[in-house]
This record gives sequence, C-alpha cells and structure tokens, in this order.
Amino acid sequence: MKHNRKEITQLRPYGAPAISLFACFALLMTGFSRAATADRVDDRGYWAEEVVNGLDHPWAMTWLPNGDILITERTGKLRIVNKGKLQPKAIEGVPEVLNGSIYDGLLDVKLDPDFATNKTLYLTFVTGTDSARTGSILKARFDGERLSDKQIIFSTARPAPPGGPSILRILFLPDKTMLVGVGSGGQGSRGMVQRTDNHSGKIIHIDREGRAVANGPFSNVEGALPELWATGFRNSAGITRTDDGRIYVIDIGPKGGDELNLVTPGGNYGWPLVSWGFDYTGRAMSTKQEDPDYVDPVASWSPSRAPSDLVYYNGSQFPRWRGDFFTSELMGHVVRRLRIKDNVVVQEEALLDDLKERIRSVAVGPDGYIYAITDSSKGRLLRIRAGAPSAAEAKRVAMPFQNLVTGDMIKDFNSRGVYQERFTQTLFNFKYDEARARKLFGQNCASCHVAGSFTTGEIGPNLNRVSTRPSGQLPGYNYSAALRNPKTSVQWDRDTLVAFISNPQTYYPGTKMVTSPIDELETVLQITSYLENTASENP
Repeated sequence: MKHNRKEITQLRPYGAPAISLFACFALLMTGFSRAATADRVDDRGYWAEEVVNGLDHPWAMTWLPNGDILITERTGKLRIVNKGKLQPKAIEGVPEVLNGSIYDGLLDVKLDPDFATNKTLYLTFVTGTDSARTGSILKARFDGERLSDKQIIFSTARPAPPGGPSILRILFLPDKTMLVGVGSGGQGSRGMVQRTDNHSGKIIHIDREGRAVANGPFSNVEGALPELWATGFRNSAGITRTDDGRIYVIDIGPKGGDELNLVTPGGNYGWPLVSWGFDYTGRAMSTKQEDPDYVDPVASWSPSRAPSDLVYYNGSQFPRWRGDFFTSELMGHVVRRLRIKDNVVVQEEALLDDLKERIRSVAVGPDGYIYAITDSSKGRLLRIRAGAPSAAEAKRVAMPFQNLVTGDMIKDFNSRGVYQERFTQTLFNFKYDEARARKLFGQNCASCHVAGSFTTGEIGPNLNRVSTRPSGQLPGYNYSAALRNPKTSVQWDRDTLVAFISNPQTYYPGTKMVTSPIDELETVLQITSYLENTASENP
C-alpha cells in the first residue's frame, strides 16, 4: 500500500513538554486536597469519581444488563461491582491462569451479544508454562455468582516463549462474530509476527464457537491460518468500531513507536519490520519507518505512552466529545481524548493527568459516562463525569496517587505493586555468574555448538559473536525457512536469544535444534549472557 507521509503524525500532549521514559515512572507526591481537586473540575468541565478501590491489577470491564460491572483481575479473579460497591466474593468457576509475567493472567471479559437470553460471556486468559504460553478464550454461562458450562473455544497456535501470545481484546461485530487482538508480547517473540502459521501479533476473525469466519483475507495464502484477519502488530491492546463501521486498533510499541491504526481485512501493519520504536537498549527496532508494502499508522507516538486500550465515544453525557476516541495510558498516566478527521489526529486532550495513575483500560458505560481502571495492586475503578461534583459528592472525588519515589524506576514499580511477577523480578535481579553460565552452556549446548572455550561442537553453527549477527546467515547450514527469510529472521540479541533458547522449535519451527524447552528463566539468562560475552572473544 502506497505510503502517504501526511498520515504520519508525531503527537505530543498539548501545553506540556515531551516526557522522558524515566520521568513517566518517577512520580512525585502531589499533595492535592479534595477541595483543590474539586476546584479544578470547573475549568475542565468534568471530574473524576472513585467508584471502587481495592482491585488487584484490574484489566478489563463490562456491564451486565442490570447495571452491575464485571471486572477481571489479571491475577485470576473475576469481580463484580454492585450498586457502586465491590463485592468481597469473586465469581466462582474462573479458570486457572498462568501469571508468571506482565503479559499473562486473566485479561478481557465480554458479554455475548445475546446475553439477555443465553447468559453467556467470554474470558481471555493465558495458560501453559514459562517456555510455552498459550492464549485462550473461554465461553461460559454466568448465573450471577458462578460460571458453568465452560468451554475453551479457541487457543492460540504454537505455544510461545516468554512474552508470547496473549489474547488482549475481543470486539463483537454487528453480525455477532468477533475480532480478537492477539499480542506478541515483548521483543523476544517478534520473529513470529510476520509468519502466518501462528497467531502472535495478529487480529483474528472467529465466530462464537471459535471457528474461523469463512473466506477470510488470508484464506488463499499457503500455510496461513484461516482465521487471520490482519497482521503486523506488537500488542493490539485496544480495538474499537465507529458508528460507520471503521475498525481502529491501538498498538503498544516498545520504547516509543506506539501506534493508532485504521485496520482493514488483510492489512499488514509492519511490526517489527517497520517501526518508530526503539529497543530498551536504545537500538532502533527497524531500519525503516515507512514501506509501501505495509500500512502506515494514523498516528505514531514517541516518547512511549504505552496506550493500553481504545474506545470510540458515542455516549450521551459529553455531546462535544461524540465521535472522539479515548485511550488509556500506562506510561502517560492519563486517559487521552483523540479527535480524528480525514484519518488524521487533529486534536488531543489529556484527562486525569493529576491522578498520576497507570491507566489500564477505558470504556463507555451504559450511562454514557467514561470509565477507567488503574493498573496497580490497589487498583481503582474511576468514572469521568460531566460538570462539577456537588457538596455531597466531594468525598467521592478521585485523589492523586501518592508516591514518595523520585527517580527510581524499580522503587516506583514496587510502590504501585506492578512488575512484581516472577519473570520480571528475575530480569530485574539477574546477576551473571560466569562459572555457572559456562557449566549450563556445556550441559545444554556444547555438544553441538562452538562458543567461548567450547571448541568441539560441530553439528550446529558457531555461536561466537551470535549476539551481533542476524539469524540464518552463516554459510554451510541448512537453516529453516523462518530463520533465513528476511521478513521473519531476526537480529540476535538478548530478547530473541532468550526466546529461542527457551523453546527453539516453537519460536522457529523447522530448526534442527532439538533441545528440550527450558522453563527456568535464570538458566536461560545465564546461557544468553555467556553467548553475549563471546561477542568480544573468538572472532
């Protein structure tokens, strides 16, 4: 598709300077009083009400016909808010979930379009092991207290290594089929996205039984999964539909490169081959930011905002905002309003910026108000209301998150209770042990590969300096098609090496490497670090 340079807009919050990565995390205690917060709403035309608190990493919300709100907690619970109160007892019958990393857990919840008669809902969640994750959709009946008649109607193809596929969002269409956004996780699984034999980094189109909708845009592509609808996403964290039927997807980039895309069937949106984002080491993820073979975003943002949900507003409470879009932001710590005209973002407004919260999800309630949930071990459900609070409502005004941390990213995470999962903590606390790393390489790799002081392995490629070269490039080896294809090969680095060593056959099917998957992340990190250290040895 032909590139139109005018459609790329690098956007920043109006009236505020660009925010660096660390500035987003290093938050100050604001010390606002409730009176001060209430005074500000008159100028804004809205105020934020705290509906409930005490949620454990809430992720998604939906409304029952009686007005109750169902909220998923990523740790594996489905909660219910009844008449403005969080019920102490979680819904029974929720499936057990894998919760080892920030990409895991219990995620989306959606009601069946015919819920009023069939009492059916859908949950998305992650199961498996650290080296073989699977995203699934559960279909179940809900009687108000528990789930029954449970059936897994869909699971992602090819269990993936750390950061692998999680089913992020479900969007029901008017014909009662669903579009489903499947994430590719972090950087490590990026080699799976441009392949059509798996679901990582895709939008899929299925019916309510989990079957591919017939005659999909990839149905004539050899080897492609029939349910694929669009591809080339990193983490499609939000999907919404406008009144006239356009589908927009928000995609979380790495360090920068967040995108808003207008998505059409069969489109390829470029990740990781075309991106404005950077790896967390500072290396550009792609040498190209535009290419005629890929669809350009409506907007791309840097520095990173980490937009984590997207909703189209057609409610009644804010007439001036009808037709606008709202995103929640984990890094920007706001709900952001976007106005789009002729496929260009022409206006932005940051809401809830004084709360200093990581906003996980945003939705429009049946009452026409805008709701948001915060990403924290003490998460909150917030409601954005028009006007100003009355004297009786003043006690319900949402107060800023109070954080004494100034500049220490890890301490900030700790204070919010985020990034505490086993996978993340192992990464944060890892220490290279050269003797242990050498022993682990010898046990797992040295019989086939040369690296460092190991010089006898002759079956596989020489791994000296592997972390500085692209995959599938050394002459004399029969690499799998995925490893040598320029569109699916990768630059070996820490992320891709960790993913490959964890589960080589899943990450790159057809590889001749037959070692068993390794579930212990610390082991994989030691081996990876050993290989990284060979970059300065043995040319």
